[in-house]
Amino acid sequence: MCGSTSVEAAFKYAFMMHGAKKREEGLHATPTQEELDSGNLNVAPGAPNYGILSFKSGFHGRMFASLSVTRTKAIFKRDIPAFDWPAAEPPRYKYPLADNEEYNAA
Repeated sequence: MCGSTSVEAAFKYAFMMHGAKKREEGLHATPTQEELDSGNLNVAPGAPNYGILSFKSGFHGRMFASLSVTRTKAIFKRDIPAFDWPAAEPPRYKYPLADNEEYNAA
């Protein structure tokens, strides 16, 4: 549908695959009753406290989760609750690359 939808799907897939790898039964394991009950309450173990690391100044979309990692225009985030996910400084290369190899490698 759009790029933001793709980002949302990638987040969901990453969380599901991470959870499946933590369970020996895999992605299609039957959830426990505790997982079902706690998931509906948005608490662990059914709704674990996972996060997405993004870059400051990055744009990932304007849907709900992707907006939580978008760090470009504050006006688009006003009045929207967001996940408390971290953001890191993106790597900043110096140009020309040939003259700044040591800096860029660091």
